[in-house]
Amino acid sequence: MDAIFESTEQALHVSFLILSVPAMGENKFRQFLIKVMEVAPKLSQRQQLWLDQLKGTPSGTVNFAGLDQIEVRAQCAMIVAAVRDRLPKTESAALLARFGVGEDKQRGVMRLALHARRSCGLGLKPCAKLTARHYLPKDERDDLSFRDLADEAKVTKDKVYRASIWMAKHYRAMEVLGIARLQPKFKAQGVVETEEFVADEPLPESADVAKRAEPELTCD
Repeated sequence: MDAIFESTEQALHVSFLILSVPAMGENKFRQFLIKVMEVAPKLSQRQQLWLDQLKGTPSGTVNFAGLDQIEVRAQCAMIVAAVRDRLPKTESAALLARFGVGEDKQRGVMRLALHARRSCGLGLKPCAKLTARHYLPKDERDDLSFRDLADEAKVTKDKVYRASIWMAKHYRAMEVLGIARLQPKFKAQGVVETEEFVADEPLPESADVAKRAEPELTCD
């Protein structure tokens, strides 16, 4: 059977979204899948053809690479369980914070904050807010500015800014490690079709010694 997803990142993105909603009627599920696939990264040509088919005349059964809704959710549950249970805690937390929805995302953010607070020199609460800010879209960060976070934590704005740089570097390294660890398992199980995720450089031995270029951040 053909693999469902083009890449591990796409598998994570789509799976967490699908499991964030309850089971529904086939037509509603079809509409939901259309929305999910439209925003999913890196659709293959086969998946794009399937998406176009979904947008056409509704059928009695959703065709997700030959799977019905129950089978789709079972595949997604397996993928999500791998992130929750089969990775080191920091890597699991980074992927939950990046791809998770609702409680999964919150759990990932808090685990990362616990990991980061000593290195960043901030308390748990400001670390959690700064971590949450990191995983927000840029246009949703206005209510969590560096100045506001610094005033709340009673530290300098520069300290918060430097902590955000540390987080951007180390959280990304954890995501890279987690994805690299999941990829061979997903490919062997036929979940991922091809290896699309490529790190910018050789994978680090651990997140703490990752040597990646500093991210471009604006000190607001």
